[in-house]
Amino acid sequence: MVERAIEQGEPRRDFPDGDPPAGPRPLPPVRLASPAELLLAARRTELHAMVRALVGWVRPGREVGPDGGLPPDGFAGLLDHLGDRARPAASGAAGLEQAVRRFWDALVEHGLLHVDAGRGLVWPGPAAASLDDPLADEALEVWRRFLITMVDLWGGVGRGRAAEEALTGNLLVCLYARNGWIPLDALAVESARPLVELHIGALTNAGLVEHAMFGIGVTPLGRYVCRALLQEASGQTIPVLGSYAGADAATLLRALTAYPVGLIPEEAAGWVAERTVESGIAEIRAALTEVGPTARRAGLDLLAGTFGDTFGPAGRRALAELAADPRLGALVRGVLPEEERERAPGAGRDADVWALIDLAVMHFEKEPPSAESLHGLGYVHEDVAKMAKLVALFGDCDHPGGPGVLDAIIAHHPDPPVVAAARAARERLPGPPA
Repeated sequence: MVERAIEQGEPRRDFPDGDPPAGPRPLPPVRLASPAELLLAARRTELHAMVRALVGWVRPGREVGPDGGLPPDGFAGLLDHLGDRARPAASGAAGLEQAVRRFWDALVEHGLLHVDAGRGLVWPGPAAASLDDPLADEALEVWRRFLITMVDLWGGVGRGRAAEEALTGNLLVCLYARNGWIPLDALAVESARPLVELHIGALTNAGLVEHAMFGIGVTPLGRYVCRALLQEASGQTIPVLGSYAGADAATLLRALTAYPVGLIPEEAAGWVAERTVESGIAEIRAALTEVGPTARRAGLDLLAGTFGDTFGPAGRRALAELAADPRLGALVRGVLPEEERERAPGAGRDADVWALIDLAVMHFEKEPPSAESLHGLGYVHEDVAKMAKLVALFGDCDHPGGPGVLDAIIAHHPDPPVVAAARAARERLPGPPA
């Protein structure tokens, strides 16, 4: 039953939910281009060209009104200077003047323009140097903050109904979450398509989305900006692929519970690169009993080579040494290749019981306890007497999830003898029943 449960368990292939964390659940990582690559992409956009043109126009000093804005003749001169480059400021020609004025205010807000109200002049602000700054991190930070402000402005310009507010940002988030190409038809019904196309146009001019024959997708720059936008909105940190290289093993394994399977080998390889293979194996072995079931399964699969041969034969040898462990032994045998499993020593009944509880806890993380979830575990429609004897063993196991599993059996198992055995076993464990 143990090996059958292990082979049916999804975590060998996917870790969709992870362990119940003390704080927010781990989040999937995002792959980001290097700061230099992102800055180069930003400087090739129409929006960046417009900002450079405007900053160049005010470099000699331009007169402004008491409110810090351009007077009518100055504004007309600005539009003549910008020409077609003014298009990225707006989502449509009708709102061009209003959009450019808001664009002006955003440049002042972010220090790209400086208004000297006392002298009635405007010229490039302290952040304008970032437009040509070779230090990618600093220059990119300025541009990222400015882009987020512009996304907010585009989402509020010319909207007649509350349902249309923040449409620009919502489209960017949608494309980010999809992480692939989306046909325009899938983004909007036909009646809303012209409005959506205007906002997609603004995002395209900013270099945040791009078009291909398959549809519309987020660019590396858009992924970078959207990650920052979502972090500000949620207060959570969205990890960057490779960001756990310096983390301890327990932190790494908990993080991997949220990773798409295809990204696990890359993150694991980066983690191992910061230490020797031998020390990495030792750290993961030590962490296996510190973490919850789903993270534990990630660690076992890493050592077994399920997600790429990160640790090679040394990882499998380390696992084989745990095959007789009274807690981990049965779980270890479940991930070892068949040939090595046959050579490994058995762990005994205690390890089988520990593994069954571990797998049940992991199952309940994805599917809350119910009659259906017990059936999914194979605890229903088995021989009632045998199941009652097995459940009775749970009361002698030191697995921290044992009380919760027994509570679930008591509440949802259809067979009274099994429930009675679970209740008697639960009385031998600490804590009040659920």
